[in-house]
Amino acid sequence: MNITFEAALIFYKNGKFDNAEVICKKILEQEPESFEVINLLGAIFLKQEKYREAITQFNKAIDINPKHHSLFNNLGIAYKENNEYHKAIECLEKAIKIKHDYAEAFNNLGTIYKKLEEYLRSFQNYKLAIENNPNYAEAYYNLGILYSSTKNYKEAINNANKAINLDNNYIDAYKLRADTNSLYSKNYQAIKDYNKLKKLDKKNKIEYDNKIFLEKILLCDWSNYKSDIKEFKKFLKNTNQIVSPFRLLSLTDSLETIKNNTKNYIKENFNTSVKNYNFINSKKKKITIGYYSPDFRNHAVSYLIKDLFRNHNKNNFEIVGFNFNKYSDDSITDEISTTFDKFFNTKNMTDEEIISKSRELKIDIAVDLCGLTADNKIKIFTERIAPIQINFLGYPGTTGSFMDYIIADKTLITDSDQDYYFEKIIYMPQTYQPYSYDTKKIEKNNVKKKFNLPESGFIYACLNNNFKINPFIFDCWMKILKKTQNTYLLLLTNNDYYRENLLLETSKRNIKTNRVIFSKYLDYTSMLERYQACDLFLDTFPYGAHTTAREALTMGLPLLTLKGNSFQSRVSSSLLNSLKVPELITNDIKSYEKLAINLANNPDKLREIQEKIFFSVKNSEAFKIDIFAKNLEKAYQNIYYRYHQSLLPENIYID
Repeated sequence: MNITFEAALIFYKNGKFDNAEVICKKILEQEPESFEVINLLGAIFLKQEKYREAITQFNKAIDINPKHHSLFNNLGIAYKENNEYHKAIECLEKAIKIKHDYAEAFNNLGTIYKKLEEYLRSFQNYKLAIENNPNYAEAYYNLGILYSSTKNYKEAINNANKAINLDNNYIDAYKLRADTNSLYSKNYQAIKDYNKLKKLDKKNKIEYDNKIFLEKILLCDWSNYKSDIKEFKKFLKNTNQIVSPFRLLSLTDSLETIKNNTKNYIKENFNTSVKNYNFINSKKKKITIGYYSPDFRNHAVSYLIKDLFRNHNKNNFEIVGFNFNKYSDDSITDEISTTFDKFFNTKNMTDEEIISKSRELKIDIAVDLCGLTADNKIKIFTERIAPIQINFLGYPGTTGSFMDYIIADKTLITDSDQDYYFEKIIYMPQTYQPYSYDTKKIEKNNVKKKFNLPESGFIYACLNNNFKINPFIFDCWMKILKKTQNTYLLLLTNNDYYRENLLLETSKRNIKTNRVIFSKYLDYTSMLERYQACDLFLDTFPYGAHTTAREALTMGLPLLTLKGNSFQSRVSSSLLNSLKVPELITNDIKSYEKLAINLANNPDKLREIQEKIFFSVKNSEAFKIDIFAKNLEKAYQNIYYRYHQSLLPENIYID
């Protein structure tokens, strides 16, 4: 072997770090003070992820040459990778003190401050990196990442564009632009970038193919759907790859697939080792319940749960809210905040600060109302913010072993399916879903006319989000239209691509396109009124209606559902059972189709069901929020008692 610095450098540049390390160590046996070799050995250790060894070497090099700016930058990187952020900041600031226009050090500082969730400092340092080097593609990319994480999608895309203009083969910048376009609902632009990535990053072609498939799903673009879904399922099963757990819910009814994907997703993205924080196990007069959510605003979760907070017994419970909302607060936020004993807006708090505040307040039971949906704070639950942690309402499925319980009911999770959930089950007596019955009257005079619907026609409606619609259920809907007269299908839309794609699919099935009607998203009161313009709600599958189902039933609209195996496919069934209207629950697609046709052709039967729903909504305990609150408090007291008896979590049945 050629024992020279040049040979070690060649091995290093070619990624042969072990060979480079051997040469450096042999040289240092003869020349222990060789500055350039010590520095290279530190860089090698960095690449090998031997951060403590890298730190040792860079410190040795600094002892020899304390005025070399790049050494402090390298040492800062090593400290950063070793999660010693404050030491990393000190080193990078020393590098900048030596070289005032050191763009790379500013860029690294920006990355550390982003990691620490100090977004303003992160922004300032990325800007300084660019100011000192306007052609610094990586700094533009990092600034784009920062903008995306703070939901400024427009600027995220602008900075990704700048990075790509400087480096047309910048894979990570294309990923940023594609992923941000997806979040920004510019799905076809995202697809264009994923296609570009298939050429640039060929080893991950299958991953990009599946990302393209998921984007097409959001637009109801079902070109090549059969082959795409087949490849997608093979991808999940055979390669142990991961997709967003939330996105998966609209594509499979398999509890096994959902649990396996969730396990892999959590393992890949979070530190899954359970933290043994020493909570003080002493009983208090009041149990402190913490509710954590990004959706304390005009959002489906808040419409379901807001009246629960005001119905808690404040003599027995202290209720604390943690508002993760990254958007502007609204009237719903204001209303909810007054129902808590304490309410914290965490917009400017880091995860560590939220964890610290939760422990300082001695939260006994932490209730996550978000799960694996957007803007989640799963990390704080993996770190243990309370001795008891519950997954509730915001996410229709299991989240991870760091949660102790999931709130459900006997329809949602059968005894035989308990093993598909990481959590133990709290079984509520009627339904898992809280709601306050809105007693205000909405007049039904000429409602169909108001919403531009055929006044003499029978209106089937599915007012679920677009992504829940798939060819399987749409085929059934088209068969229903084909076999009935003067019937129409009402769908929601806020996207012209989605509308055009579904009209194309309608034509392919030989149904006149004027029989599929699209309605826009409306304010809450108008949305409730629109349900009264419809005759029968057709649920989606496998991801069915949740808050929408509750609202439709509250307004007296019969809802037909197809019950599967998964949580997300059974919520409508849970509500229908709680109202004692099981006749609207079907177990296979043929029965679903047959019943939808039968109800359109039998107005007396449909009217009878509707009257039954009206009666149950007004009289059922399932729709009385004060009773729901008392039952939930029984569950909280039960699990609190178990914890103080040093008993492990177990399935809880509330009668």
